[in-house]
Amino acid sequence: MARILKFPSGQDAPKAKPVPAEAVPVAAQAPKANRVGERLLRGVWVGVVLIWPVLKWVVSIDVFIQMILMFARWDTPGSYQGWTFLAHFAVLTGLTYFVGIYRPKGL
Repeated sequence: MARILKFPSGQDAPKAKPVPAEAVPVAAQAPKANRVGERLLRGVWVGVVLIWPVLKWVVSIDVFIQMILMFARWDTPGSYQGWTFLAHFAVLTGLTYFVGIYRPKGL
């Protein structure tokens, strides 16, 4: 035969005495400029996330072209193609982090 367990009902539980409330300091609100910055960053994040599938391809193709140009012009005097490639690659890496890992507050 099955064992039947009696679960406690709300009427049988002993009532706890209320604890007197202490004065809780009110947290200071963020400055208005900080809130505007957060809203602007959230808007940029949403916009980038919405166009990310296409943007990822465009920026990746650009980085690939910059890499080929870097290899072709590596030994050319006065050419800073290596730094240009690193800058484009840093933008791709930053956008990947911004979309993949960063989450605005409240989302």
